[in-house]
Amino acid sequence: MAKTVFFTFYIFLLGFITANAQTYTKKETDSIFNKDVASLFKKGQLQESLELCKKVIQEYERLNANEDAAKAYLFAANISSNLYRTKESLRYLDLALEKCKDLDNPVLNARIYGEYGRNYNDLGFKEKAIEYYSIAIDIAKGNPKSNGKNLQYFYGLRSVIHEENKNINAFYKDIQNAHKYFPNTHTASRLAKYYISYQKNLDSAKYYLDLGEKIYSSGKIPLFQKSVLQRNFGRYYIEKKEFAKAIECYNEALEICKKLKKPQDVRDIHKLLYEAHKAAQNDSEAIINLEKYTFLSDSLKSASTKIQEIPVKKLIREKEEVSEKSRTKLYFIIALILLLSAGIFTFLRIKYKKKSRDDEEKLYSKEEENTQLQQKVNEAFDEIILLAKTNSPEFFTRFQEVYPEVISKLLKIDSKLRVSELTLCAYIFLGFTTKDIANFTFRTLSTVRNRKHNLRTKLNIPAEESTELWFKNLGKKQF
Repeated sequence: MAKTVFFTFYIFLLGFITANAQTYTKKETDSIFNKDVASLFKKGQLQESLELCKKVIQEYERLNANEDAAKAYLFAANISSNLYRTKESLRYLDLALEKCKDLDNPVLNARIYGEYGRNYNDLGFKEKAIEYYSIAIDIAKGNPKSNGKNLQYFYGLRSVIHEENKNINAFYKDIQNAHKYFPNTHTASRLAKYYISYQKNLDSAKYYLDLGEKIYSSGKIPLFQKSVLQRNFGRYYIEKKEFAKAIECYNEALEICKKLKKPQDVRDIHKLLYEAHKAAQNDSEAIINLEKYTFLSDSLKSASTKIQEIPVKKLIREKEEVSEKSRTKLYFIIALILLLSAGIFTFLRIKYKKKSRDDEEKLYSKEEENTQLQQKVNEAFDEIILLAKTNSPEFFTRFQEVYPEVISKLLKIDSKLRVSELTLCAYIFLGFTTKDIANFTFRTLSTVRNRKHNLRTKLNIPAEESTELWFKNLGKKQF
């Protein structure tokens, strides 16, 4: 009943703002933004929070309240990022940054940098994300008006990337700082995970889990943090071999993430449930969760491919040009000096050096260029192998960039090959065994064998020739 009344009130607010745009005051708009939009967000009603935030933005724009509009755009970007709508989040950040051009508000600028970092991380640009988080931290630490909550947010986000990169010392240092500046359920849960997964210190882990639960009971913490807490309670019970309790915690986290419409977190929890049921020898439940994990992984890979169609490098360049105008002129001058120096050097070399010396230098230059090219090829191959082994969504995109001729030849044989089939071709071309592919992609051996058999049919591979040999000779084949 209470929920129905609240939702009715929320609809009334939307209609009221729209219908009374000419008379709605700044004070009333501030109240709705600071109370109602934030309240919906904390309750996990992200879509409703975003819709109301859009209406608030309209009011601030009408009132020419640029700083308040920038804050609302930033909040809308954050909600969109939580909903995994990367394009929408970047658009709101662009608008927030535009509003900040004539504002002296370092705290707001730090938040915008931090949110850009979050989006670049979602797009797979982890080093760029770390760079932007670091800028946000430096701005926030250097400004007396910054509060601990901002620094907790930036350190917490950067710690996630450090953990994904297996840089555990940096992960621990950042999550410690996040907890120091503004302890909440999320930071306590992440510290618990550190002690569970990397220190095997269950006493310390339990301390932080209990602390996280106590903080959440205050009623001021967003619902999503509860899902993080339950996931790490699950990990704690797995270590104690109490599989039933672990499964119960994972299921509670799963329901929260479904409610919040967080597909990546739903996928990750299904993987945790698969591992828990497998450990508990619940084979049927393990298979069900593995299938759900696999299905969601494929869906998210497809979505990731579409997201990566965004001209990210252009966006990054535009952000740097806006935020670092003072350095742009310096770069231009340095580039001009380098070009002039190169031109003068080339002219003097042609004019004064003998032809034999020129030929010798050209030969040396060519050898050095070949060496560098070979080094780049080796680095690209190592990168692709790492992406394949970690089942990264960037794997197929990077493979296409390095081996475009392979994909081209495969599509000449069968232009209807799906991305999932081409991805399997990439694994086979790189020399991975059926067992390797099954392990890396979290599929069963029989599933991979069936898919390879289907590929043989589609690619017309002769019965007397092995699939692996056929792919090895693919570069020599003419179509």
